[in-house]
Amino acid sequence: MKQWTKVLAVVATVGMFVVLVMGATVTNTGSEHGCGRSWPLCHGQFVPQFAVRTFIEFSHRAVVGVESILIIALAAAALMLYWRRRDVRVLSIVMVLFLFLQAGLGAWAVMAPQLAIVLALHFGVSLVAFASVLLTAVVIFEAGSSDPVSVAPALRAAVWGLTGYSYVVVYLGAYVRHTEADLACSGWPLCNGAVLPPLTAGVGTALIHRIAAAVLVIGIAYLVLVTRRIRDLRPDLYRGAWLSLIAVCLQALAGASIGWTNEDLFSTLAHAGMAGLLFASLTYLCLEVVPARERSGEPARRLERQPVAGTLGSS
Repeated sequence: MKQWTKVLAVVATVGMFVVLVMGATVTNTGSEHGCGRSWPLCHGQFVPQFAVRTFIEFSHRAVVGVESILIIALAAAALMLYWRRRDVRVLSIVMVLFLFLQAGLGAWAVMAPQLAIVLALHFGVSLVAFASVLLTAVVIFEAGSSDPVSVAPALRAAVWGLTGYSYVVVYLGAYVRHTEADLACSGWPLCNGAVLPPLTAGVGTALIHRIAAAVLVIGIAYLVLVTRRIRDLRPDLYRGAWLSLIAVCLQALAGASIGWTNEDLFSTLAHAGMAGLLFASLTYLCLEVVPARERSGEPARRLERQPVAGTLGSS
């Protein structure tokens, strides 16, 4: 059963990423109302007559339905096999909760007009849903392995803080997209051919997003330098930091290509997909910097001391 659960975890993780990209496809092709104001039916039918936008929206709903079954099955299997683990209990609740929250926000957006701030939240919820499924898979695959060396509290706080900041940056990017502020700031790295253009409607929002994204790149690059110092003790953190840096650079490149191509569909989907991978890699680091005993919920042993790796600013 453990082997089948691992397979299920991989399939559910891949499926959740597909749902994330398909949701971005719905948004960037203007297919949100491809099924009209009808939910869960499409134009009041179980199988509607297909136009392009109807097909995009309907296929997205169909994949979400299949993925919902996979996630519920994964949560049940994980709880049956690893009930004693605190991280499994928490992640199982989170991935099921955010699965239904994501579906609820999607249904709400279909049946009633929503503000851009609410529509952007839908993408943020999708990120958490994807990350929670991925982390559940990581925990299942790591179950039974030896405990890694603990890291310094400062490094743990930095990883969690950087991940929270990345969520804000990604949410801001989704808000820019839903308000069409990206159209107000053409070109990259300049905005409308200027370093600081007139802050007309939409330009200020787009510039804030660009500046925030640049700060995120710098922060992750510094994280790579910090984890490099402990790569012999914690190679998983060093690899995770590098994956995050690669993802954020590719996301920035995709964002730049949006400005160069005037919102080419491939560029916008690549930007959304890399945002998902970036957030997933950072949340993986968040999981790995938590002490093993704290994650599993096992009682700490008295007088037990573990070597501590990773201090910010140490040589």
